[in-house]
Amino acid sequence: MLRQHGPRVWLAGFVLLAIAPSVYAEDSQPNVSASNFDWQLDQSAQQSLITTELASESDILLTAGSCDCGSDCGCGDCVDSGCCGCTAKKKKKVSPCAKSHKVVFYANDFSYLNDPCYKGHCLGDCLKLNPVGQCGRWGTLDVGGQLRVRYHHEQGMGQDLSGAGTRRFENTNHDFVLTRLRLYTNWQVNDMVRFYTEGIFADASDDEGTYQHRGIDRNYGDLLNAFVDLKLTDNTTVRVGRQELLYGNQRLVSPLDWANTRRTFEGVRGLWKDGDLAVDVFYTNFVPVVANDFDEADYNQSFYGIYGTCTAWENATLECYYLGYDDERQGALNRDFSLHTVGARLYGTVDGWMYEVEGGPQFGRQSGLGRDHDAAFATAGIGRKMPDHRWTPTLWFFYDYASGDDGSGGGSYNGFNQLFPLAHKYFGFIDAVQRSNVEAPNILLKMTPCEKVQLLAWYWHFMANQEGTPVPSIGGQPTQNTTSSKDLGDELDLIAKYKFGPHSNALIGYSHFWRGNKITAPDDADFVYVQWTTDF
Repeated sequence: MLRQHGPRVWLAGFVLLAIAPSVYAEDSQPNVSASNFDWQLDQSAQQSLITTELASESDILLTAGSCDCGSDCGCGDCVDSGCCGCTAKKKKKVSPCAKSHKVVFYANDFSYLNDPCYKGHCLGDCLKLNPVGQCGRWGTLDVGGQLRVRYHHEQGMGQDLSGAGTRRFENTNHDFVLTRLRLYTNWQVNDMVRFYTEGIFADASDDEGTYQHRGIDRNYGDLLNAFVDLKLTDNTTVRVGRQELLYGNQRLVSPLDWANTRRTFEGVRGLWKDGDLAVDVFYTNFVPVVANDFDEADYNQSFYGIYGTCTAWENATLECYYLGYDDERQGALNRDFSLHTVGARLYGTVDGWMYEVEGGPQFGRQSGLGRDHDAAFATAGIGRKMPDHRWTPTLWFFYDYASGDDGSGGGSYNGFNQLFPLAHKYFGFIDAVQRSNVEAPNILLKMTPCEKVQLLAWYWHFMANQEGTPVPSIGGQPTQNTTSSKDLGDELDLIAKYKFGPHSNALIGYSHFWRGNKITAPDDADFVYVQWTTDF
């Protein structure tokens, strides 16, 4: 495969380096590190750019005893020289490089490298904040990336080459490996101008020729991001070019990191922030993945909107948004539409309890069906952290709803369109359910037995909102009863994650789906996977 696609395998890397000057010093520092599969439901006020890495055991915080060392002591001087006679105390802390990498790499933060007290040596430090030109005349350059490998064992999840096994919940069995390499450069020319590029190479085995690749499995050298940031004022930046989008808790807009290929768009975006208020305005076109060719924007699929965030309250964050999606492709009933989604998300804490509420209406025109569109979605959850208990568990109770169409063919079409979500994170990791025609109470439990280990258990009960139409899946739609049952089934998802260090982790997962009466296919589904990720 490498030989066949050799010139394109390294296309992304060459483009990344071509955009920036080649002269930079070698004496600076930085790093990276964020889990590529973010199953932590983080409720912090930082808008969805979440990392979950913990400190390496070698990182320590040096703190003085009861004496006042004053300003004459430098970083670590109390330990090295015993200044003022104070007693040094070692205390573990979170490594700053563990927080450097975000879900979208263009939001990475390596400012810790400017801290004279930073004494760490994380992988990739020497590739960050390097001065470009003599004495940094032309700014700084970051170079980095990620390598990820994941093994899948899938039963009853479809993907045969032909026959009934192309659908879910049939007698299918596949084993394959997904590999992905991402490389990026971030050239901060000055306070006003920035160039960012990121490439990807993604491949997948084919289970000895019996596995039908999904559209999100392979991309033999392409660009995920290639944009320029122009800072117009202290509060306003314009971003032009190819760019990944991520908003809120990724229920409707996400770069889809679980996918081997990720998701991206092409267009223009305005970012404004003033104190507790931030507003994004964007107009883009979706970029479909073509495994053996350079991906180009589909100008028949326009995605645009406004997303605002308010963090004026100490323990609460409010997000309000409008999202528009026009699909002008012809030839299929589920295409040729113009949809408008208006929503809000409120999350925070009250007396040790956590809460999250999100939802809104969706309206427009289904031209392919010759009907108006009238739908809605909602999510409500309440959770509790228990830091005083062993393994520090966090427990959440959620209820998810997305409207469905009754199948009569009359009146407005009521099936919710989930837009561009991190679908894998919600409605079960087997991906048998989309956010449409579904109601799903679910319970999420997270635990941390020790510093390097995280555990997750998530249980879902799925019901159709309307029994007259199928509950859509993410590919491989199974045969369903549309006359007498809403009981789609139940799913249990289990994950164990081990962190080797601030920028490397491995996880193992198991999921099982018990069919309900609505699914008429013959088998349940099982999913086992093992993943290793390193950022640099």
